[in-house]
Amino acid sequence: MIRSVLRTALLIGFATTPIAAGAQSTDPGSWRLRPSAHVAGEPETLWSLDERMKEYHVPGVSVAIVRDGKVSWAGGFGVLQNGGSDKVDADTMFSVGSLSKVGAAFIVLRMVDEGKLDLDRDVNDYLKRWKVPLNIFTLENPVTLRRLLSHTAGINIRGFPDFLPGAKLPTLVDTLEGNAPSLTGPVQVVYAPGSRAVYSGGGISIEQMVVEDVLGTDFESAAKHYLFEPLGMTRSTYAQPLDPAYGNIAKAHDRDGKPEALPRGYQAMPETAASGLWTTPSDSARMVAGMIRSYRGEQGAPLSHELAQMMMAEVAPGPVGLGPFLEGRGLSRRFYHTGSNDSYKAWMEGHLASGDGLVIFTNGAKGSLLYREVRRAVAAAEDWPNDRVVELPAANLPAERLAGLAGTYVFAETHGVLDERATVFPDPRIVRISVRNGRLTLSKPDGGGKQPLIPADRSHFVFASDAARWVEFVTNGKGEVDRLILRNGLSAVEAHRKMTSQP
Repeated sequence: MIRSVLRTALLIGFATTPIAAGAQSTDPGSWRLRPSAHVAGEPETLWSLDERMKEYHVPGVSVAIVRDGKVSWAGGFGVLQNGGSDKVDADTMFSVGSLSKVGAAFIVLRMVDEGKLDLDRDVNDYLKRWKVPLNIFTLENPVTLRRLLSHTAGINIRGFPDFLPGAKLPTLVDTLEGNAPSLTGPVQVVYAPGSRAVYSGGGISIEQMVVEDVLGTDFESAAKHYLFEPLGMTRSTYAQPLDPAYGNIAKAHDRDGKPEALPRGYQAMPETAASGLWTTPSDSARMVAGMIRSYRGEQGAPLSHELAQMMMAEVAPGPVGLGPFLEGRGLSRRFYHTGSNDSYKAWMEGHLASGDGLVIFTNGAKGSLLYREVRRAVAAAEDWPNDRVVELPAANLPAERLAGLAGTYVFAETHGVLDERATVFPDPRIVRISVRNGRLTLSKPDGGGKQPLIPADRSHFVFASDAARWVEFVTNGKGEVDRLILRNGLSAVEAHRKMTSQP
């Protein structure tokens, strides 16, 4: 039986916090979670939040909403840790993964506003404790902050593993040099800066060292001065590991909803600028609101109007501005970023025309599947443009057609970019298409991250979790499906089918 989210909230312990006197509050009872696409003739699928939290084994969720450049509502659902009774609320702290990069970008841009940093200067001019190793790729194009912020600096190391309680944590120099106890190799330039968009946590660690070396302080102190205090982010920190004295901390859970990183209950992320921020949705929503107000050029905004406009413009050849990802045009223009540590998944976005925005935090390894559905429900309740469920015709494909699409597809080193902008290069470089319960699925080589695909016709399939993402299977002149195209908005990348050897 379909229950409203409001009823669900009462059942699982929902708590809200008013953000400002007189601010409009949202009604969780108007949220309806549903797939991203609906097939004509089939009954509409609706879920309660409680049902989807159980489906994805996510114990806690917290949400904050921005309207017209102001944080208007925040609330929590579920519990801090499975098996416990402490409720998630608007002040619960979550690890937010790569949302940390947006905060780091904010700090850098405020320093640019003060004249302490130049976006287009060689970062080696600023670095004191470590230098970007020079090689053939840096002869003509230096590594700059503009390129680091937009992931176009050609730096390696996509992301960093989390550290369990009791593990020795690497220093920033350890991380950059790839020395133990760092769990990754040395950070270096592996493509010509400006030649391609490659998502790089390693590049953000360089950015962190620039901030620290120029200011002569640690990154947490820089964040307090340039980010937390100006925006009133009172429940946020980059310090690692998080001090348990903060209290009201969402604990880590694996894909089955089992508590992880015991006995403390959460990991450490020592690469602070790249993935180490702990915060609340309402605090992060204040950052979203500050970015919107700065973009509008409002008086007293935390960034200059000119720099905020630059922040919200893509840096070629990628889809990223000076920190956030960007998509849409006109009224649908928005910035966004995802966050993904081992046991926490997060989402943030801001709409530049309307001034609206959204932040969603979860404390489960499958939280990214859940926050997409929550985001879609909030978008429908808020009546945001271009955020509708996609209507598809009935496409009852025979089993032999689905089986004929199954296989391994490999992305070329050249990315196979087809449209005006590249999506950040897929990781890993292999995807598998398989048939499961009569439906096509896309997954990683290890079988993780299975994504159900809904057919629109014989060759086009939409992601059930995100209708902006499509898979197109391409048939060659011999009638063989030899490649697929992953489409995400205006971006597209191509993968060629790994053909099995003939006897």
